[in-house]
Amino acid sequence: MGTVAGVRLRRGRLLGDPLKALLAGSRGVWMARGCDLCFPGRKAVVFVTGLCDDSCFYCPVSRGKLGRDVFYVNEVPVASVEEAVAEVLRTGASGASLTGGDPLVALHRTLEVARALKSELGRGFHIHLYTSGRRMTPEVARALWEAGVDEVRIHPTERSLLSRVGMVKRYTGMSVGVEMPIAPGLEELAIEAVKTVEAVGGDFVNLNEMEIVEPNARALLARGYTESGERPFTVRGALEAALRVLEWAAENSSVPVHFCPASFKDSIQTGNRLRSSAARDAYWYEEPTPHGTLTWGEVRGGSPPPGLGEERGGRIMLPPREDLLETVVRMYGGEAYIVEAHPTPSRTPIVSERRIA
Repeated sequence: MGTVAGVRLRRGRLLGDPLKALLAGSRGVWMARGCDLCFPGRKAVVFVTGLCDDSCFYCPVSRGKLGRDVFYVNEVPVASVEEAVAEVLRTGASGASLTGGDPLVALHRTLEVARALKSELGRGFHIHLYTSGRRMTPEVARALWEAGVDEVRIHPTERSLLSRVGMVKRYTGMSVGVEMPIAPGLEELAIEAVKTVEAVGGDFVNLNEMEIVEPNARALLARGYTESGERPFTVRGALEAALRVLEWAAENSSVPVHFCPASFKDSIQTGNRLRSSAARDAYWYEEPTPHGTLTWGEVRGGSPPPGLGEERGGRIMLPPREDLLETVVRMYGGEAYIVEAHPTPSRTPIVSERRIA
């Protein structure tokens, strides 16, 4: 027997690291295909709409998105399905997650996105979708499958919605399971989800460490939840709650149960995705950093000759070499900066800006 976060575990039944992922189940090291691609940052996040039928007190979606019919890819706003596909192509993703809000509230757009991604990137491009299942019907499930969705993750905002796992399994060939937040008090629902998934022949259960962030902090605090002292921006006791469910699943179920820590999503998965985008999208004068950002040099003002660097909006872009930038300013005037930003099309937000000369 061993102990993780104060929970006694049978040796060999749980695999992984509480900072990255923990797995339980008799199938060994197995996760949903969407998770396999998410780990190395190869999934694009398509926020189809902020509209949703539910009002979960723990929802971490920002106020600028929740309840609004907005459309993003990897936090980049897009105005059309065509723009969304172009942004996915730009990042070089191997798959996409369709999320919200609830994508089924904007079903027509969701189907358009899935069809367009499969048409442009082929059948091997993996698409998974998140939904409460409230609007899931046999007809909707078949439409999603026919449009190219490979995997559905039901977030049961109430117990009755667990039945949607069986519905999707019965009427389509999609992989289907449950994905839900975990915190103290939610263990019973999580165990019921594992039992339901096993009973209907579903494929997985994912438990996300509940986060405490600005959009949900007031509601969580009002219900007695507090922030963990050891795991920033997470609910105290969420890891321990997940471990109790994992231990139960390891002893009583063959369903693969996966715990995804908030620290993994924030520091590893997002970092991998940014690093991939930066390496793929860098201009000749930009250098990717280990953090997934891009850095470059700028000369502003002065009178540099045409053809020196690349002119953008009255600025001359050059590689981020201090000696080069200092020489250009000495010869032609102006001011030189080294800039660091995220690898978005607009190169915003700016992470840092340092004057060199």
